[in-house]
Amino acid sequence: MKAGKRWLPLVLALAGGWACSVNSSYLMLRLEALSVPVLKTEDFREMAVTDFYVPEPALDLNLNQEVTDYFRAELGPRFKGSVSRRSLVPDKEETFKDEAFWKEAAGGATGVLFLTGKIRLDQELRKALLNEDIGSRENPFLQKKVWNERKNFTLQTTLFLIDGGTGRVVFQKDYKEEANYANIKQPSAFALFDLLQQLKVKFFRSVFGSARIQERYLLFR
Repeated sequence: MKAGKRWLPLVLALAGGWACSVNSSYLMLRLEALSVPVLKTEDFREMAVTDFYVPEPALDLNLNQEVTDYFRAELGPRFKGSVSRRSLVPDKEETFKDEAFWKEAAGGATGVLFLTGKIRLDQELRKALLNEDIGSRENPFLQKKVWNERKNFTLQTTLFLIDGGTGRVVFQKDYKEEANYANIKQPSAFALFDLLQQLKVKFFRSVFGSARIQERYLLFR
């Protein structure tokens, strides 16, 4: 028996319920990879969503209100404790590292985790010169140059998790999400929801951990 094939029963046993496919030269395994959360959220009894620092407010929506409402709703099913909304306004970036500010906001209580951050939404029209097919049966490869216009939205965010008992930042990360739309009249509110969905996946993966399916290949000689 060849060396590679001697490993096959062992790999199948280790794979257990994982999906796999086999051919004569390799074994493909689909494995569930778990990401480890950056902190133990179960150590906190309350997650308080505060106001966000918005250096350049969006013209056609209340960015702070939209973001805080979104996170409060999405955190409810994931966080084991209570999720609240607190009207704390970080009016400058230095506030995020002001331990006394957050300890006072927690009222001397322990077990409170503040979610706050800095957020900015930009939008612009982008033009690109593309090839458009105008061919026919006689000349199927005929093309012409046309200008294509799309609306681009960019959401730049720095998210903080702050322990109210110590006032210290226990999580900080920068994010940048982008979305493009063929509809140049796409409302900002709809685009923001799409961008926040992208942001939530990344943020929750860091804070709560997640399972992702990854493919691995075992080659046979």
